[in-house]
Amino acid sequence: MPMGQMPILSVDGKKVHQSVAMSRYLAKQVGLAGADDWENLMIDTVVDTVNDFRLKIAVVSYEPDDDVKEKKLVTLNNEVIPFYLEKLDDIARDNNGHLANGKLTWADLYFVGILDYLNYMTKSDLVANHPNLQRLVDNVTSIDSIAAWIAKRPQTDI
Repeated sequence: MPMGQMPILSVDGKKVHQSVAMSRYLAKQVGLAGADDWENLMIDTVVDTVNDFRLKIAVVSYEPDDDVKEKKLVTLNNEVIPFYLEKLDDIARDNNGHLANGKLTWADLYFVGILDYLNYMTKSDLVANHPNLQRLVDNVTSIDSIAAWIAKRPQTDI
């Protein structure tokens, strides 16, 4: 393991780490990257935004001091989560039900893939009141190969 952590990707005997870099590489291999630099920038912008959102949730979720955590939860639930979800829902609305370039990209898969973790951390269904994001989730999880994986994957808490 290059950095002693998972996940790793092995290609032709070479191993790499960093899940976003691996996702970007694999997206190019299977046609889920952008068609040009601008489209890739739009995808990267969304993925980085999703990661910013994830980090804001994680910081509060892992706060060890219960009093501090309780105060941070108020801001998280009343300001941070609504802000990000409204922006992402608008992006999906404006992109034909996708998060970038008006078509299925790895940004869509990335968001849907990390959503279970975000729901677990917030103890909520984050997209329940965001119809464009819910439609995105439904569309991605109904792709035959993804639906087949979801049906057979190991059951875990996250």
